[in-house]
Amino acid sequence: MKLVLFENPGDAEPRPGLLTERGIVDISGHVAQSYTPQLTMQGIIDDFERLRPVLDELGAREETKPVNSVRLCPPLPRPGKILCCIGNYWEHAQREPRPLNMFMKNPEAVIGPGDTITLPKLTEPWIFMHEAELALVIKGPAKEVRREDWRKAVFGYTGLIDVSARGEGRNCAITTTPTTWSTGCPSSSSLPPGS
Repeated sequence: MKLVLFENPGDAEPRPGLLTERGIVDISGHVAQSYTPQLTMQGIIDDFERLRPVLDELGAREETKPVNSVRLCPPLPRPGKILCCIGNYWEHAQREPRPLNMFMKNPEAVIGPGDTITLPKLTEPWIFMHEAELALVIKGPAKEVRREDWRKAVFGYTGLIDVSARGEGRNCAITTTPTTWSTGCPSSSSLPPGS
């Protein structure tokens, strides 16, 4: 089961659904709707254990729409926080552990699959780079989670592309400008819950 937000032609706002092998199942009539698609998805995440049997049944039996007949949107279009970790690459694992180097991206940077990244107008020569990232979706609130309890804090995962602007080479300090402009964080279309 994968949670999605999707739009039918003519829809004013995305609606929640399930991405199944058969297609997209509209679950908007079976979950609490909120003021925004983000809050609707947060409600599904918060209530997921209660909803799981209903969603499993809907995914197996409900009528589906072909994936190519809808527009898939980011599953979490305006997350409360996007915290990025520098040093999560394989080659960094070959070194001694060190403190995490982290930065934040603006939640308004999230766009969906197929949406256009609009590069910012900068006055210096910049290089725009992109990196595919695994995004863990944390059930909130979560703070100071112990190593052995990490599964209780993680709801699921999705994919992101971290688009950043850098000066010549990689020695540019990470600040809000190079990493957080609007449209600089494309998201995949689905959110598979963890087990």
